Amino acid sequence: MNQKIIKSLGIFSKALQFAISNPSKKVLLIIDELNRANLSNILGPIFYLFEYKMNENSVNIDICNGFSIKKIPENFYVIGTMNTADRSLAVVDFALRRRFAWYKLKPRLLETKNFFNGDFLKFQEIFDWYASSEELNLQPGHAYFIAESKEEMDQRIRYELFPLIREYLSEGIMLKAKEEFNKYFSERIEDTLFK
Repeated sequence: MNQKIIKSLGIFSKALQFAISNPSKKVLLIIDELNRANLSNILGPIFYLFEYKMNENSVNIDICNGFSIKKIPENFYVIGTMNTADRSLAVVDFALRRRFAWYKLKPRLLETKNFFNGDFLKFQEIFDWYASSEELNLQPGHAYFIAESKEEMDQRIRYELFPLIREYLSEGIMLKAKEEFNKYFSERIEDTLFK
């Protein structure tokens, strides 16, 4: 493949080309926020390469300007991440779902000095005790509990977590935990959910 064609390829295609050209190397491509885009439009014909039945006898998929393949090489791996609390998760269609294996990862403690374990554990406890199976997907993740100081964490609770939980409750989510959340916010930032 010449340099002119390589320059016209996108990130996915470049990674794929690298994997094909270097069969002894494992190539990992991570797509963050997989559900935020219309992958069938973005990936185009590449989308069909994820079909688990694709093999050397299948049709040739034209990737871009003379670059075509019949299957994804064995040394090419793709990981897509999604935040299950994101409302755009519903747009992940069944065609995409059947082309990937799905693993759910629950938020857990981080071993770092900037992680506020106490606040995280309290939220985890409330969700574990009161959340339905669907509501467990809405548990705030790690980013909410990372801060450089107690003051920054207080601000994060007041201006991020407090409004988030208030929104959940107003939408009928986590209603069984409303008193627990109210107690937590009253003690932690001296504010109440119900005024």
